[in-house]
Amino acid sequence: MSSPRRCWVEVDGRALRRNFKILRGLIPRTTQIMAVVKANAYGHGLVTMAQEFEAIGTDWLGVANVAEGVALRKAGVTLPILLLSVTLPEEMEDAIRHKLTLTLSSYDEAETLDRIARVMKRKVEVHFKIDTGMGRLGCWHLKAKEELIRIRSLPGLLVKGLYTHFASADDNAELTRKQWRSVAPFFAKNADLLCHAANSPAVTRRYGFHADLVRLGLSLYGIAPNPADQGIGLQPVLTWKSRVTLLHDVSRGRTVSYGATYRVPSTQRHAVVAMGYGDGYFRLHSNASHMLVRGIRCPIRGRVTMDQIILDVTKVPGCRVGDEVVALGIQRGEKIQTRELALQAHTIPWEILTNIGARVPRFYKNFRSV
Repeated sequence: MSSPRRCWVEVDGRALRRNFKILRGLIPRTTQIMAVVKANAYGHGLVTMAQEFEAIGTDWLGVANVAEGVALRKAGVTLPILLLSVTLPEEMEDAIRHKLTLTLSSYDEAETLDRIARVMKRKVEVHFKIDTGMGRLGCWHLKAKEELIRIRSLPGLLVKGLYTHFASADDNAELTRKQWRSVAPFFAKNADLLCHAANSPAVTRRYGFHADLVRLGLSLYGIAPNPADQGIGLQPVLTWKSRVTLLHDVSRGRTVSYGATYRVPSTQRHAVVAMGYGDGYFRLHSNASHMLVRGIRCPIRGRVTMDQIILDVTKVPGCRVGDEVVALGIQRGEKIQTRELALQAHTIPWEILTNIGARVPRFYKNFRSV
């Protein structure tokens, strides 16, 4: 007999395909799409999401590191995969063996990779990254021309792409346009390479900086990086659920959970829910956030603990043990949105999603690849 669900995530392939279609419609048909699946596909599940993206016609996948790329290759994913972070020298052999495309920011990295590639008698495909204002990876754009010439001279490497990354495309149009002006001439002079710059906010904000490929992350999962763009019709792909495990009445004056941070002002009906910060639900949501029970927003009382959370279900008629609880998503028309949880925890939607823990099982519905 299978175990009952206590704390789990549901991922909807129909919503994913809808988002893909909407975003595809915002860019030229000739522009390719990279689906970014790093950090367990933003909490949605690395392998299953990558397989679904491959099934629906995505051109590239983006990952953070070699381990993610290797996991996809072992699962049978054949799409081109770009490593978006630095590859350590001791990881390069594995990356080459699994035909991953590496990001290079400097000649020093390139020289190391070239040496390893020649020992393995392989040619390695790479993308050269240009720093136009992010200040993280990449060669500073004023020095990029000379550095690229040196890198392209190395016999073990095949430079196939050029790219940059926008620092504030969601809320700083001036900086974004400045970054584009810094890189666009360089792209034009290297038209034989796959050039890319636009991320999710650059696409949903409609800057038009599409080049040959766009890298889409958060938007594919149904959340516009800038809330003003949610009106384009994106639909969240993920719903996070749990269950009521215990109900009890708590009289006036009693305190609730660790630290006794909540004192009951009058008799309340409380429900214990089978999730906590051990599952990735932030402790910062203590006494601040809500969950849905029977479509009713129920406040969290007291501190979020590792495995359990206490909800005030006084206003939920007929609440029972076993009732489904929605921590993130829609229930009977009422919503708890990722951005709401992010604001309450003083963070961003990306962190809410990627923080959902490994012990939380993912269940997939309406997927072509499952």
